Amino acid sequence: MDYQLWDTGLQWDCMQFVIYYLNNEMSYTKKYPDGFTDKWGNYRKVGSGDSSPVIGKSGPRPELRSLCYGVGINDVMIPYFTSTRTWRTWSGIIRRTDNRDPKWINEQNKEHYIGCTLDSRWYKLSAFKEWIEQWDDYENKEVDKDILIPGNKTYGPDTCLMVRPIVNKWFKPNKHGGGDLPRGVTLSVHWKNRGTGKPYRSQITPIGGKRTGLGYYATIEEASAVFEKARREQIKILIETETDLKVKNAMQFNETRNP
Repeated sequence: MDYQLWDTGLQWDCMQFVIYYLNNEMSYTKKYPDGFTDKWGNYRKVGSGDSSPVIGKSGPRPELRSLCYGVGINDVMIPYFTSTRTWRTWSGIIRRTDNRDPKWINEQNKEHYIGCTLDSRWYKLSAFKEWIEQWDDYENKEVDKDILIPGNKTYGPDTCLMVRPIVNKWFKPNKHGGGDLPRGVTLSVHWKNRGTGKPYRSQITPIGGKRTGLGYYATIEEASAVFEKARREQIKILIETETDLKVKNAMQFNETRNP
């Protein structure tokens, strides 16, 4: 099969059109300066099955992509990166900061995200990706904003750490056990239903174990003190088993601030 090449030299929208004559029928290909091509009219991205390299989610033109929650810039040129854990983590952080999704943030058990802000450097997905990938075993870790700076409300490269999920769970802000009760404290079912016994129950779920009762107490303060003592024992285990020195030092410092 013979074909005749006509190079028109036509430049449009960052693409060069090259015209071919194949069996007396005109066809063409588009050449993209960043390596994306479509051959004989079939839009393809080299090494992938991208169906729209010009404006698709995995295409070469980030300016044509919609912003994530109005600010996030998806500038990572990797096919289908929006299906990765890194992208979901990044978009989730954007969602929970600067009151971008008030309905979601006001749901139960999300009150600790109220007032959180996002460092503008993480508006770009590429910057977040670069930060997250510097951590060992980052695929199996989570972003934590609470350990490095106690009381921190800003997500950013200088205020966050990548930690094991179990560490992230144990260093969450002081969540209530029910109503206005501190973490680890609940109302006794017997006292609530029958008015018998002591009203407050202390309980904990140890690392790798099942929920364990720590006794019943007459005051909230007593029940909370027992829980916090048991919690510190669990935190010691987490510190001893931590392999990342930066995270380990931050955990130790955090605990000295919250004895």
